Amino acid sequence: MIDILIPTYGRAERIAAVAANIHTATTGRHHVWFCVERDDRASVDAAFDAEGMCVFNEGPRSYAGAINSAYRQVVGEYLFCGADDLHFEPGWDVEALALFDGWAGVVGTNDLLNPYVLQGMHATHSLVARWYLDDIGGVVDEGPGSFLHEGYGHNYTDTEFIGTAKARARFRPCLTSVVRHLHHSAGFTPHDATHDKAEATYGADSELYDVRRPLWQNLSR
Repeated sequence: MIDILIPTYGRAERIAAVAANIHTATTGRHHVWFCVERDDRASVDAAFDAEGMCVFNEGPRSYAGAINSAYRQVVGEYLFCGADDLHFEPGWDVEALALFDGWAGVVGTNDLLNPYVLQGMHATHSLVARWYLDDIGGVVDEGPGSFLHEGYGHNYTDTEFIGTAKARARFRPCLTSVVRHLHHSAGFTPHDATHDKAEATYGADSELYDVRRPLWQNLSR
């Protein structure tokens, strides 16, 4: 079972299309979970109308807060770190699941956008085995049961998570698993207030990343 986690805020108009695309493109058993804030009633209503399910963010109002909250509330064997500006290509899950070999805990999908993703060096959106989170943890200094570090406002959240998995040799890129990132910077979607919020913390997020980076770099030494 794959729990597909889609943090979203103030974008209720996107939810029906996102849910429909996921259900059409995903081959195996799965649930779609929209990770929402309690005050975003429009998104909650839209999720139920689209036959999706909701989990409330109980942490910081950030991507990490939403994903971590969902991780603690769902039970799937695999979790996908998604977003509401993605387009899943048919069979993406079959391709990604094939790379889990008992050692790899994180498989990165191909967003067809980020140059480091296209080289197999990074992933903006990943399929993650629950055992990796439960037994090892996604955050070096938070231990088993951790997923994403909540210190970031938005930026570098995925960079730390993937960097940590790579340092442990637990990461596998899967360029044939295509989950396109329709990011506003490439002109796919309009710029909105949620983007403004993410961009406002870029400087602070960058500084925090530089401070934390030795934590996982030292894992490989």
